[in-house]
Amino acid sequence: MTKMFDPFKIYDEAWEVPEVIEQVPVTTPSVVRPNFRTPPIATLYWAEDGGPVRTILDGAKTRPTGFTPMIKGGFRTMPWDSFWEERAMQLADISSRVHYLLAQPHRLEIGVRGNRGRKLIYFPDILMKVDPSFVEDLKAGVRFIDAIRTPTSVRLPQSDWEILIIEIKADVDSRDNKVSYRQKLELADEVYARRGWHFMELRESAHFKSKFLKTARLWDSRKQVALDELDLEMCRRAFNGGATTTLGRLEHALGGGQIGRAKALGLHYRQVISIDLSRIDGGAIVYLMNGEVAR
Repeated sequence: MTKMFDPFKIYDEAWEVPEVIEQVPVTTPSVVRPNFRTPPIATLYWAEDGGPVRTILDGAKTRPTGFTPMIKGGFRTMPWDSFWEERAMQLADISSRVHYLLAQPHRLEIGVRGNRGRKLIYFPDILMKVDPSFVEDLKAGVRFIDAIRTPTSVRLPQSDWEILIIEIKADVDSRDNKVSYRQKLELADEVYARRGWHFMELRESAHFKSKFLKTARLWDSRKQVALDELDLEMCRRAFNGGATTTLGRLEHALGGGQIGRAKALGLHYRQVISIDLSRIDGGAIVYLMNGEVAR
């Protein structure tokens, strides 16, 4: 016969189940408490479709405006409202060290004291994602039109790219003497610096005037040339297993003449190769970008 141990027998009285206390629901007061959070000093607004935040063409402009297709912008057409903005984007599209560009990228609102309670509004001209060496060159005093001509054989990962925001200026700008405008640019520079971005003002004479500008405009009209797998294969063969070749040899492998030149430029724009643009004849050195296999 099996006996079960009953621990409650050590007490004189039977174990009593404790009384359940009624739980009263706790209600929160309906008083709305004030929100003491400090509003952000600056706010960035981006377009939902990832494109330019404004198109500029509003029918009220009295100066030339337009759109230009950009390969580095995902083949999207980018708006411009000055010839120098268009030139800057065409040059950026050429550079092997520029990987992405976007015109009118965002709207920056900066909260300041005074100003009748209104925020300072700023629309930058162009945002680019570039190699760190590109930013270093500009900060060292290299002209923009010269910095874009520097070749590279290294395709850096996106995590290493730097964000560069540029404001394009004519040599004489009516806003230069306005204190409020200069203050706005200084505050924008500080906002971008806090995000780890770079901000620069580029003047037309200091950064864009060069004989190469005509060449860049001519190439821009050819950059959308169609390319196929055969062109890629012939490009790789032109390197003969090495990392460099000449522009003349590459053009010959791609069909020669104007067709060969257009296809070579198309490969350069798409960053399959990088042409040393310090010279633009058949002897120019061409680099095979890392990640492309020479055969």
